[in-house]
Amino acid sequence: MDPRSLIGKRLGDHAIPIPAAVLDRAIVQRNCSNMLSAIQTMHLGWRAHIKTHKTIELTRLQVGDELPVQLIASTVLEAERVLPLLQSYQEDGRSVNILYGFPLYPSAVPRLAELARKLGSGCVSILIDHSDQVPVVQQLAQESGAAINAFVKVDMGSHRAGVVPGSPQFTAVIQKVLAAHVSKDTNLSFYGLYCHAGHSYEAREPWAAMAHLVSEFTALGDAARAVRDITKEMPTTEAVALPLVLSVGASPTAATLQHPDLGGAGGPEAADGSAGATQNAATLRTKLTDLASQGYTLEVHAGVQPVLDLQQLATHSWGGGNAQAGRAETDDLALTIVADVATIYPGRGTQGGDEILVNVGCLALGREPVKDVPIASGTGPTYAGWGIVRPWTKDDSLVSPGPDFPRLPPADGKQGWWQVGRISQEHGILTWAGGPVPSSASSTPQLGQRLRIWPNHACIAGAGFSYYLITDSTGEDPDLIVDIWERWNGW
Repeated sequence: MDPRSLIGKRLGDHAIPIPAAVLDRAIVQRNCSNMLSAIQTMHLGWRAHIKTHKTIELTRLQVGDELPVQLIASTVLEAERVLPLLQSYQEDGRSVNILYGFPLYPSAVPRLAELARKLGSGCVSILIDHSDQVPVVQQLAQESGAAINAFVKVDMGSHRAGVVPGSPQFTAVIQKVLAAHVSKDTNLSFYGLYCHAGHSYEAREPWAAMAHLVSEFTALGDAARAVRDITKEMPTTEAVALPLVLSVGASPTAATLQHPDLGGAGGPEAADGSAGATQNAATLRTKLTDLASQGYTLEVHAGVQPVLDLQQLATHSWGGGNAQAGRAETDDLALTIVADVATIYPGRGTQGGDEILVNVGCLALGREPVKDVPIASGTGPTYAGWGIVRPWTKDDSLVSPGPDFPRLPPADGKQGWWQVGRISQEHGILTWAGGPVPSSASSTPQLGQRLRIWPNHACIAGAGFSYYLITDSTGEDPDLIVDIWERWNGW
């Protein structure tokens, strides 16, 4: 079946293959526009990560019309598939650069070399976090005949990848990169320092992720000073002034740039009112001013931010479409996974309620939970499911996650939600979270009913699909499929 034959159908049409991944184009556009506006307001560089969506169409929205086109790809395939778009931007006179966001290894060299040959010198960047990777970068430069920009990946505490500043390994990496940078026999350019605050996903209070953003810039500022100290000690003191790029970001930290205290769309009156948020904003401004005065170019990157998901909702880090809220809301989540109710198991659930089988398992939703961390305010159990059913009626017994998320609705209340409480490869079991289990048909999924589920992590959920069904909530029919966006799956 040609997926484009689905354009013009509605999400409830049984001709649509289910499970399906749906993106609301209006929400994506708004999320991208808000991020670009914040970047420009703060006078920062922007590097859009395309690993979440892996599409041409959303890449266009991420980079906008004015800023230099700077991307990050998590797979070589992403870089290859976005190549025609980058070449079209070059033809229009826009500068382009794509970073392969994984520490470089030998088997990636041939394909990256072909990419660099087609884009030209200085248009492909790579990550280094071990001194033995430097010869691999030199091989890439030699095979491509193009200058290659090298970021040193810094581990600022998440321990996923990167080298720890101040360690012997850090010194060894910097010395070797500097030596290659000044060598007349190589096309390796020491371009900058890069970090990712993965632990910012554990933020749970409004705007707490901004403190992680300050930490990111602080960590790279300290690492940059260490680089300058190492440069001074090297025999080749002509190792240039190194106007390093400091590239930081994770979606929770990057999104805090939209905070009203930083000039976000909501204005000062939309601030969340906390002294901590105001202090974090002031500290961030001071840090950015200090680093810029030292000659560093400051850059922010993020990936899932255009789409958002329950994990991002749990961080409470972003103002969303409603700046007054001081946090993301479910109206800011662009991705839903469509499922059908296959069968119902009466009385099998808690409180004697039903459990419901849907035809989406871990291959459609992913198997990554929202991080389980303590919440500073309030009490009660927290969300530990694999997705939450988006309300399909206006019945008061069905609610969306609100300001207390990831806390579950109180069991002694009158409201709750259906969530994917258990999961296997193709099976998802809906369980009730909250107050008394609803008994009315309008509040309980029925056999054969079509549902839309918010996934925990959009990057993982999207990986099971070869295309997105595109809807537009600002149109006359929000369930109408208006376009199809092809995904680039594979490596």
